[in-house]
Amino acid sequence: MLKLIKQYRFYLILLLFLLIPILSIDSTNRTPREYRLYDRVALTITTPFEIAIHWTLDSMVTFYENYIALWKTRGENESLMNENRKLVNTILNLRELEQENIRLRNLFQFKENFKIDTVMARMIAKDVSTEFRAIRINRGKDSGIQPNMAVMNAEGVVGRILRVDEHTSDVVTLLDPLSAIDAYIMRSRARGIVEGLTDSLCQLKFALRVDDIQPGDLLLSSGLGGNFPKGVPVGTIIKVTRKSFGITQKVEVKPSVDFSKVEEVLVVTHAEAAPTHVELIEKAQAETPAPKAKGRL
Repeated sequence: MLKLIKQYRFYLILLLFLLIPILSIDSTNRTPREYRLYDRVALTITTPFEIAIHWTLDSMVTFYENYIALWKTRGENESLMNENRKLVNTILNLRELEQENIRLRNLFQFKENFKIDTVMARMIAKDVSTEFRAIRINRGKDSGIQPNMAVMNAEGVVGRILRVDEHTSDVVTLLDPLSAIDAYIMRSRARGIVEGLTDSLCQLKFALRVDDIQPGDLLLSSGLGGNFPKGVPVGTIIKVTRKSFGITQKVEVKPSVDFSKVEEVLVVTHAEAAPTHVELIEKAQAETPAPKAKGRL
């Protein structure tokens, strides 16, 4: 077929040029009529070319709309996505700053309730050992930190300073067995020593079997020893095991501090013997009749 077209292309082109004026003249006639013989011949010849030209033009337009014209849109989309990522990171940073401001505000409010001098520090490391439960803070000798100083946050007792370097300090937390804090029950005034028991619990040791201790009682630091100010929350009694013999009872304590969320702490460099708010609490407690002890001693 292609060979015949190439061989007779001169005559085909000549025929096409002859048909153009005839079709042009005939198209001016608006009178309805049937296709004539030369109309059909012309349509037969020109229709494949018209279809091919239409398909080519349509494909070119589609290609331009779907690919060429979308290059700019794709670039704009990538730019918007990058801007969206930056905005998301900005929002996350602002939320983190908001949470940090809330924690610092709580620390300052907590400090105002006590007559204490403190140094604020941030936890930078945590001991992963199962034998020791300690943390490291970013303050040391250059900030006036010394061993055995009390460490607290807005929730209560965190622990005490164990070792001090120039710029860092190790804190033995309330959960560590080495920890020993003298505390008392706010309701019944029963006393004992709080030591670490597990990764989440403490125990109140040396509590006498006759002491009135019940689940839900609040433990406060007694202030004895001069490290911790009096009245700092230590924990809440969650379980009391009292046997029919012996002189002590087994008491489990849930710390007031959530050690999984500790970030900023206050290191007490100096503390008064009895903060004003503790005196008010004790006065109100003395005016309120104590409930009768439940259970068999």
